[in-house]
Amino acid sequence: PTHRCKIRHQLPRVQSRRVHSLTSTVLDLILARVCAGCGHSGSMMCDECAAFLQPRPRFRRSLDVGDLVTGLRVPLVCSLDYRGPVRQMLNAFKDEGQRSLASWLAPALLASIEHALVTCPRTNQVPALIPVPTRRSSRRRRGFDHVELLGTAVARSDSQYRTRRVLRDTRSDPGSKYLNAEDRYARVREAFAVKRIIPSPGTPAILIDDIVTTGATAREATATLVLAGMEVVAVATIAGTP
Repeated sequence: PTHRCKIRHQLPRVQSRRVHSLTSTVLDLILARVCAGCGHSGSMMCDECAAFLQPRPRFRRSLDVGDLVTGLRVPLVCSLDYRGPVRQMLNAFKDEGQRSLASWLAPALLASIEHALVTCPRTNQVPALIPVPTRRSSRRRRGFDHVELLGTAVARSDSQYRTRRVLRDTRSDPGSKYLNAEDRYARVREAFAVKRIIPSPGTPAILIDDIVTTGATAREATATLVLAGMEVVAVATIAGTP
């Protein structure tokens, strides 16, 4: 009787998991028939929107970290413009939970990484990829860390790279999506902390993120890594605001 009672208690959980799995499958099928870039039905990515993902890596700006290391300026590279279908795809990926878009977006991030290493070589070692961490409230809402997922997709496509979770976001306040440049810089001061022990002084790293706007977040994350003893050779992103 006790055994049958345990089974009866477990049945609702099993049925709930099956319903959730079925619902997820149905949603995946529905989402897969709508282009994430333009919203037209037919496929998850139409040919026209896929063309917008063709990487055009370019130097965006230098992040001045000279207050920490004399003369240190870290190059920031992006491959796409954050507008139109690219903006829609990035929003669908991180805010609507379309994780399968990571494989479509990763080539642009990889192109930025390689462009940074070719144009601004400062190390003979393959750098570690350090994701800019997602703030805790956003990670809970989304159910995943979108930048970490992108880093994993890059490492899967090019095995020489490894993603390392070194930083954590210490902020508990709302995001900075709609703030101006001055407010963004104020909001990100002391926003990050080192999560894990750095293996050795001078370890080369490339900071990775999905989008760069003012560069305030990238600069603060870079400063945190530099103070921890890492050599940040570049910041690489998928897209930058025009």
